[in-house]
Amino acid sequence: MASFSTPTSNAANLSTTRGICQIAGLTCLVGFAIDLLVLLLPPELGNAQWRFGVMQQLADRSIVLFFGAALMIFGSLDSRRGLKRLSTLCMATGVAFFLFSLLVITDCLKLREQATNNISAQETQVQTQIRNAQTNPGALSGNVKAEDLQRLSEQLSNQAKTLKESAQTGVVKTGAASIGNLIVVGLGLIGLGRYGMNLRRSKAL
Repeated sequence: MASFSTPTSNAANLSTTRGICQIAGLTCLVGFAIDLLVLLLPPELGNAQWRFGVMQQLADRSIVLFFGAALMIFGSLDSRRGLKRLSTLCMATGVAFFLFSLLVITDCLKLREQATNNISAQETQVQTQIRNAQTNPGALSGNVKAEDLQRLSEQLSNQAKTLKESAQTGVVKTGAASIGNLIVVGLGLIGLGRYGMNLRRSKAL
């Protein structure tokens, strides 16, 4: 025998679904907030490496924030006031993510320069020691020749060049991935916010 759902049962099912979405969304948001709090402690705002690491972790976890926000928006469709607050918060967070991406670009350039400078400083120090040994052959042991020092100097220069390239590539790749995630999730949050605002206006008509 066929069964037919009544408008009352449909409304109850929809209300139940939205309630479950609110619970799931709130869980995602609280979990994200706890992770972010752990990442921020202890704060070292003046340290570019610390900021870069925090932004990287934030970007990696940002999809959880977006998913939680989407669930909360859906679960709040019956509440015009709640929908407005969530939509406004989503748009503000999306704009903040765009600003964070600019910070990542700045710190990425700074860390790339620092990595190159550190390797260059170490290379200069060792090269100075080699030149001192070359100008003072009497200090060399019997098994070490000037040709060996020259070969060592060349090897050191090649290794330093490789290390610089690897350090720069690693920082740029990590920064690019973080920037991409922040921008994409930022756009998604702004889209959620605008969609929620449009729904709120349509309900007011």
